[in-house]
Amino acid sequence: MSAVSQRTALAFALAGASILALGFGLLRGSEPGPGQATQAASKRPDGLRCGFEPGDTAAFTLESTVRDVRGDEQDHFRGTLSWELAEQLSPTRWRLRAALSDVSRSEALTLPDERAIGPLTDPFFIDVDASCRFVGFGFARDWDARRRQLVQATLTTHEFVLPPTARTHAWIASQSDGLGPFEARYTASSRASGSAVRVERRKAAYDGQAGAAAIGLSIVVVGSEASASFDRDHPGWLKKSSGLERVQIRVQGEVAADLLQQFRLTRDDSQYLAVERMDPHDADFRDAFDLELEDDRLIDAQLAQVSYDEALDSFLAHFGGADDPSYAAARQLAAWLKAHPDQAHGLIDALRAGTIDDAARPALFLALELSGTEAAREALSVALEDPQLRAIDRARAASALSDIGEPTRSTAELLLAQAHADRDDMVASVSVLGLGGMARRGDDEIKTYVRAALEQELIAAVDESKTRVILDAMGNTGDPAFADDLDAQLGADSAATRQHAAQALGRLEPGDAGPRLLSRLGQETDPSVSAAIVGAYRGPPTAAAIALMSDKLAASTSTAERAALIGWLGSASRTEPDAQSRLVAHLHQETDSRLMQQIGSFVPAAELR
Repeated sequence: MSAVSQRTALAFALAGASILALGFGLLRGSEPGPGQATQAASKRPDGLRCGFEPGDTAAFTLESTVRDVRGDEQDHFRGTLSWELAEQLSPTRWRLRAALSDVSRSEALTLPDERAIGPLTDPFFIDVDASCRFVGFGFARDWDARRRQLVQATLTTHEFVLPPTARTHAWIASQSDGLGPFEARYTASSRASGSAVRVERRKAAYDGQAGAAAIGLSIVVVGSEASASFDRDHPGWLKKSSGLERVQIRVQGEVAADLLQQFRLTRDDSQYLAVERMDPHDADFRDAFDLELEDDRLIDAQLAQVSYDEALDSFLAHFGGADDPSYAAARQLAAWLKAHPDQAHGLIDALRAGTIDDAARPALFLALELSGTEAAREALSVALEDPQLRAIDRARAASALSDIGEPTRSTAELLLAQAHADRDDMVASVSVLGLGGMARRGDDEIKTYVRAALEQELIAAVDESKTRVILDAMGNTGDPAFADDLDAQLGADSAATRQHAAQALGRLEPGDAGPRLLSRLGQETDPSVSAAIVGAYRGPPTAAAIALMSDKLAASTSTAERAALIGWLGSASRTEPDAQSRLVAHLHQETDSRLMQQIGSFVPAAELR
């Protein structure tokens, strides 16, 4: 057969989203809501906000390139965005009618059948709030999901969230792009002058999901630097922005894609073109990334002609070398399964028959998940309950089920039932962890079902080990409704249970988790739990937080605990001089050479003299 190359399989990761937002949708979870920003004490220029007046228009040129640094292929986009104020929705929210023009794009990195097909120049709506956050997009109902995702991700690349108060110099915001939700850390730069205000943004980390983590799939922010300029005297959208970001997709710790993205946007009102009229009632304001991709996408003609035996032989041929081919092999088999959905059960039969080597089994389950077909969901459901399969394979089936396609109530019920009935602790644990992950990306019905189920599971837990699994599952949901339950477990007798509770709290929104974690940190006596709390805390580096971390550092006799505290203070020192001063003061007390080197990585040499 004509096998899909590894390069193509990696490019397949870009499926369903924009090249401009590194949008390959692998870990995408529930969207953070508007206004989810937390502040760090200090001062910023007064009156910085977005605002629009009747008759306002603007135009922007924008350009972006993304490539895998290990090859020559790249995707490139260039265009002009024009917008005009359509209506004011509230005192702090406006609706802009917008359109792209002069669009040019090349897509050597993205698979042909994963590209957005059709024009991108039709009008659409953007809802913007006073913090300059995009709180809604509305597209014509005949736009398919891929075109919507491409345009939405194009613009969210340039979303810079302004601080929540008039006296904030450093702040944190929960945002989302084509990859999923991430934490952004902001500072108001002192390099601007006059009415100009420069804002700098750094992506700290993407929030993962249980299903992805269970199969070893993760997104790592290698580097992220972006900036935008605003005009305080003219509070429209930004004047310009630019950035350079590098993100790796890792499977089982191995780098499957290493993507570098460069982007820039500049306001140029001379390029403005009047936007075609469109009534908001004719627009669909559902989130583009919540839409199912069309099932009738073009299938590679060669793949459609490949037989089951040829596809399986080609898949298994990936294995046996020194490198880990799991991701490329899985993407190739997933593409074939989309053309042959009825063959999903045949792969489970091959597992039962023992014809799939151990090295290839994780990739086979990943392929079933990535295919996203209902037949694959059914096959995974059968595998989960099949006593003929090994426990590790049934656990892989549970993990894949939690992240395949749109979450369904029937899948949630099956995972919960397996968590109760399975005699193997690993299968039961992965099932309940996957149940938690489903809630993060599910609709209100799924969230409500999982919330009630996990609450009951926590009450019924018969030992500490089961309690810890339930706490982990609660953290996987990202549901603030669990904040009090997790907070209560921070006071558990078992240090291990407290550690799991802290880590689970850290996966909730910083505003819900931060105060609870800091409160417990002040009381915690176990160094391992303290280190877990520090690692989980994603709130702002306030004066109180810095003082608490510094006091714990001075009193600690644990190397691991001090390393965690130094790491947190070091990160805070990028925006808070007090944190740097406290690190310098601690250097003279520190006796461990490795921790002294750690402090030196955060503090300039001149400050250490």
